[in-house]
Amino acid sequence: MLNKVEKEDYNYIKSLRLKSFRSHNDIIIEPGKSSVLIVGSNGVGKTSILEAISIFSYGKGIRNAKFYDMINKEGSSFLIDLQLYIRENFIMEYQTSFNKLNKTRKLMINDKETTATNSRKNIPMLWIAPYTEKIFSGPSNLRRSFIDRLVNIFDNSHSIRLNEYEKNMKQRTKLLKDNVNDTNWIETLEKQLSELSVSICSARLDLLSRLSYHLQNTVVAFPKLEVGFIDSIETELMQKPAIDVEDNIKEKLLTNREVDRLLGGSRVGCHKTDLIVKNLQKNLSAELCSSGEQKSILISLVLSAASAFMQYTKKSPIILLDEIFTHLDLKKKSCLLEELVDLDSQIWITATENEKFFQNKKNFCYHHLTENGLQNVY
Repeated sequence: MLNKVEKEDYNYIKSLRLKSFRSHNDIIIEPGKSSVLIVGSNGVGKTSILEAISIFSYGKGIRNAKFYDMINKEGSSFLIDLQLYIRENFIMEYQTSFNKLNKTRKLMINDKETTATNSRKNIPMLWIAPYTEKIFSGPSNLRRSFIDRLVNIFDNSHSIRLNEYEKNMKQRTKLLKDNVNDTNWIETLEKQLSELSVSICSARLDLLSRLSYHLQNTVVAFPKLEVGFIDSIETELMQKPAIDVEDNIKEKLLTNREVDRLLGGSRVGCHKTDLIVKNLQKNLSAELCSSGEQKSILISLVLSAASAFMQYTKKSPIILLDEIFTHLDLKKKSCLLEELVDLDSQIWITATENEKFFQNKKNFCYHHLTENGLQNVY
């Protein structure tokens, strides 16, 4: 059982409204401080509700889709209105919209325009969707994206550093490809890339340090884990001072210029990081585990991150779980639900059928979604 933490902030979605978003013309969900179970057949728009919440977080949301594709086929723009309990008797209103005619996204907090970075600060969020279950068997960029999303709920500046790194990397790649003879500019970019790589990789190491206890003290029904990095800047930082690692990256970038010019991109940097996750009970790396075991490992990671976040920040993350109960046996379903309730976070869950063990949970509200709309069942 995860340890209880006395919270300072709530982070509950009091109400959510979607207008012209995906298949939804206009729907409103008002859970107050309850968690939410949305049940319905495939294709009725359950995941779209979670996606609408998730685009207030880091990245492009639970589907990693373009905003243009989120607009209802009969509309020219979408609007999402979210009212959030920050603490007792204190509510903030968040709005985001996207117009396909001028291709602009607008974000508002309490009727004042703001940036994506500001909007994320008060809405820490974790999620599991069907595509995230493939992170262990898929390419390394999926694992990096996953770990960076976890880092970002602890450190909002992480996404800024990642964006800056990507921008500088693109500039260096273009300069090398175009044979621009500006050594000073390239050296400046390589210095910035080295510094950013160390900052980004240090933040990833900090995350694992925060998670380490929780990864090995998770719930009985889910595996205890060990997480590390493979031949990466992170492993260097565990052995050498940061300034030495920066110098080493700069030297490699200089040495590899010709290869990078021919092949594009870079052979070195924080974008080359890869994770290894080990199931301690099975003594196996996650990539060698079955798909069902990989799902359990992913659940352990997210539960550990949620528990660590609450311990370090005294805030509760909102947790989005899309079709989380698929392929879990009844014991694991019941255990997962108990642990989610103990977290004292607001949980949004989708399922294709009514999970009977929900019906006696006082802090859940249950909605049935059909092609005709949303029904509040209990």
